[in-house]
Amino acid sequence: MKFGLTISVLITALSDSVASASAAEELQAFEDAIKQECSILFDREFSRYRLHVDPYGAKSYGIAFAKGKLRRNSGLRAPDSSMICIYDKRSRRAEISQSFDSERLN
Repeated sequence: MKFGLTISVLITALSDSVASASAAEELQAFEDAIKQECSILFDREFSRYRLHVDPYGAKSYGIAFAKGKLRRNSGLRAPDSSMICIYDKRSRRAEISQSFDSERLN
């Protein structure tokens, strides 16, 4: 009986660690997909930018935020602009917002 209980506890512990590793891998894959799809769109708009991804997203969407210099405002003193990218989990397509002044976020 003691041996069976020990095996049962060991199997439960191993399955929990595999499940959490699997969940972590899924979250990383989700974040990577958002980065890839949103970066394609942001690269068209920004000359340089910083990308921030919400690693969890919402129930149906992933969310990323970019802040940087737009291609159309290419001066040294050009203000930073921001855009938001929404990634549809079902269709795996991304769309970006219009740019807005980052200073309005302060």
